[in-house]
Amino acid sequence: MRSYEKSNPEKSATVPAQKFVDKTEASSPVSVKDAGTDYRKTDGFLSPKSLFVIVSGGERTERLYFKIISNQDKFVKIRIAFIADPKRLNPKGLLETAKYKQEYYRTSQENEADKIYIVSDVDDFMSELLIIKPECDTLNISLIISNSCFEIWLYYAWCNEITGFPVPANKSHISRDFRRWMPSRINPVKAILNIEQNIKNAKEHYKEDENGIPELFSTNMFMLAEDIFPLVESELKNINAEKARR
Repeated sequence: MRSYEKSNPEKSATVPAQKFVDKTEASSPVSVKDAGTDYRKTDGFLSPKSLFVIVSGGERTERLYFKIISNQDKFVKIRIAFIADPKRLNPKGLLETAKYKQEYYRTSQENEADKIYIVSDVDDFMSELLIIKPECDTLNISLIISNSCFEIWLYYAWCNEITGFPVPANKSHISRDFRRWMPSRINPVKAILNIEQNIKNAKEHYKEDENGIPELFSTNMFMLAEDIFPLVESELKNINAEKARR
């Protein structure tokens, strides 16, 4: 069986908070003459889209997962602002970035963010996740955690159970070994097309520990997916129908 491979840059240590300049958002606001008349945030800008800000601890695979629905021409109800700062991939850094973006959208002339998420793996970050979780709850920032890695979520897009994976004795090797073990058909770009099945499978196998952190092979990514799904359902059905015709 061929294995799934992922580029997995090393996660850096926490850096002091500094002014964050975002260069990674999926799209920019549209002007009055280009937008519809469904929604007015401030003078000068119109948008009918819900704005979801996703601050990610993964730079590549997670971005690929949202690639299809980031197409502003096809998906008319949602705008994805995906942010992965290579200097802030640890949970504390992700929270600092999320707080900055929350304030930025609150005070700018752009749309206020409808939802802000932090997407993180457990990996070696358990202690930091426990530190940031209460503040995320207070700030209404949704903390999305996959244990041990985001690929757990991708796996559930196609498969209902994780069977036959030899858990290594060294827990720090679980994410690396799981990525190598995954079947090559598990494609991060195409996983969004199976979002309904993905939600069902992930919820069925979801378990939390006493601190509210997903247990091994659990992910609460289904919460983010359930928020997104009503806004992308019709377009995804059209894409799947077109694939079936081919």
